Amino acid sequence: MRKVLFLFTLLWSLTLVVNAQEVVESADLETQLRFAASQHEIIKILLDEDRYADVLPEFWKILDLELTGDDEKPVVQEAWLIGERMRETGQYDLAHELVDGALDELEASESQFHLLMLKGKIFQDEGLTEEALAAYREAQLYKDE
Repeated sequence: MRKVLFLFTLLWSLTLVVNAQEVVESADLETQLRFAASQHEIIKILLDEDRYADVLPEFWKILDLELTGDDEKPVVQEAWLIGERMRETGQYDLAHELVDGALDELEASESQFHLLMLKGKIFQDEGLTEEALAAYREAQLYKDE
């Protein structure tokens, strides 16, 4: 906390308002990433205890951070981790809810691609071949972006 106050005082005295905004924004991002990391640990515990219904509300808290750009990658990795676990344990409805929610919130082309691939895998495990094919075909739309 003292470092932050010192930094703020230094920036204020030098009247580097633009730089101060950059520092504040990066501090906010760091805080968000720390929060997401703690959410990851909470989710891991819930998955280990087979408390699948409790996982999604915890994942939504990560989505609520509205991370963008490269910061979406860990969010997609978290969705993949959860989705794979739910898929492997036959929690298909929750897995679809997870993927659909992430698809609605994440914007990067790479994120969309990976989530659609996961969606295809879930459908495939359910024996829903046509739906799986549709998800994989939709994922192909994001291959060059």
